[in-house]
Amino acid sequence: MTTQVSVETLSTITYKQIPVITTELLAHLYGTEAIRIRQNHHENKGRFIEEKHFFKLEGETLREFKHRVAFNYSVKIARNVRSLILWTERGAARHAKMLETDRAWEVFEKLEDCYFSQCEKNTGKQEKKPNGLSAKETDSLVWLWDYANRSQALFRELYPALKLIQSGYSGICHDYGYEFSYIIGRARGVLINHTRDIDIYEPDGPTNLLAWERLKNKELPPSLHRY
Repeated sequence: MTTQVSVETLSTITYKQIPVITTELLAHLYGTEAIRIRQNHHENKGRFIEEKHFFKLEGETLREFKHRVAFNYSVKIARNVRSLILWTERGAARHAKMLETDRAWEVFEKLEDCYFSQCEKNTGKQEKKPNGLSAKETDSLVWLWDYANRSQALFRELYPALKLIQSGYSGICHDYGYEFSYIIGRARGVLINHTRDIDIYEPDGPTNLLAWERLKNKELPPSLHRY
């Protein structure tokens, strides 16, 4: 009996405290073959940077990793494999772009929300340390996060149209729309942890209430075109 694997049922695997995914699992979720993922990597080596888009495990590091994930049903690693590629969120985004299928994009968005964001959820319970920021400074950081988050969503909306007209800006638009989502998510986790005791509705509260609400609820405005 074959176990059905979906984004919603995946247990997050990490390397260096970063959520990662194997080539075989990524191919399965994207609806393609692992050889296609490997070919895209091989033919576009200059666009994949180690420790940014992927990690390559060998030797003792690989043996330790295989032992750690041995009981994770969604991770299948051949016994005699000599090296292993683990894709980060940015690497997964690159492959979705290269495959350019509706399924790949839909799955990547699910991975972004349900899989790669797991570390953000886990770090929410870390001990808070005073950082000396004033209320005004914290408010400014929330504004900055909100701008980055909305800009990311806008770039995602623009990318298909720019690609359709073969604009030279389509690649940059894709990168800004997808490759910084991990950092934006981590920044949100830090801000949530730092501001969890702040009552945003008190009279002398934040100056941009909508930005704070989007931070707390991880939401975007009803229409990005109004911003």
